[in-house]
Amino acid sequence: MSNLRLQAATLLDPSLHKDGVDFFRNHFFVADQAPDVSLLQNILGAFSHFPYENISKIIKHCRENAAEDKLRFPMEVMEDHARFRLGGTCFSLTFFLQTILTHCGFSCYPVMADMRAGRNMHCALVLVLNSVTYLVDPGYLLNRPMEMNASKPRTYDSEHTGVELVYHPDRRTHDLYTFNRTQLKWRYRFVDQPVPPETFLRHWQSSFFWNSMHGLCLTKAERGRMVYIHKTHMRETTYDEKRNYNLKHKLHQTIADVFGISAELVESALAALKTNMTRERELGLWVPKGRKPFPVSTAEPLPPSLALPHGCSAGGQDETIRSSSR
Repeated sequence: MSNLRLQAATLLDPSLHKDGVDFFRNHFFVADQAPDVSLLQNILGAFSHFPYENISKIIKHCRENAAEDKLRFPMEVMEDHARFRLGGTCFSLTFFLQTILTHCGFSCYPVMADMRAGRNMHCALVLVLNSVTYLVDPGYLLNRPMEMNASKPRTYDSEHTGVELVYHPDRRTHDLYTFNRTQLKWRYRFVDQPVPPETFLRHWQSSFFWNSMHGLCLTKAERGRMVYIHKTHMRETTYDEKRNYNLKHKLHQTIADVFGISAELVESALAALKTNMTRERELGLWVPKGRKPFPVSTAEPLPPSLALPHGCSAGGQDETIRSSSR
């Protein structure tokens, strides 16, 4: 058995993280009952309190040296949420949710997805319940299970956007789109195939060196809107419109007001970000735009065969926001 496979078998074994599951169930008053649709919806509703944020990831990337020590496992994610209102990125959130669902008697497994930024840039869960297969995606703030139906597209409405899941039999992929009254956006594509623990671990560890770690990124769905912050810009999306804001002079306060994450933690993440970027420059892992890039990429580009459907634009968690001051 390879070292990575042995490491993954130890680190990513849901049975070893029961303490985090117990904390979650007690904190959110999730009842102990048979695994059914009702329990699944209750779990996902409780889990929707975790925001997507990389503040915790940036800080831990700076603080820890060993690759396995940078990872945030269920108990740490739960403790950080209870104390600091933190959440996580797709890997830590997906593994935590997988652990919760496994302990509650559900059958599920992680899958990797391709995004505009490259291949294997996102992860989610596939869950099978009563012979029905569902997509469950905490990293994209989908707080309800989406049935994966090969015979017809499945469309779901949330308070802030519509979500469509389409199966393409020619390449055996599922594509996820979001839409509002005026625009349809392709978000990601995946194959319904379980990702081995060692592969999931390898992508998780690689993600610390992706471009998404070069600036603060937070997303939260609440009260009929989705709030997305990237670096010093914020986008507020509802079903009818999008509004962009420049947060250059009020980033700390806005994050505190919207996410409940303290200004002190935001400042710690910004300081850690500078340290991380300096380290990457020294190691040759990052160069400014306009210069020849480092020859080894940490993310695989999308091949021509995975081109977007005609007439559809691309978007992702790291999409650029062109903001005006408001």
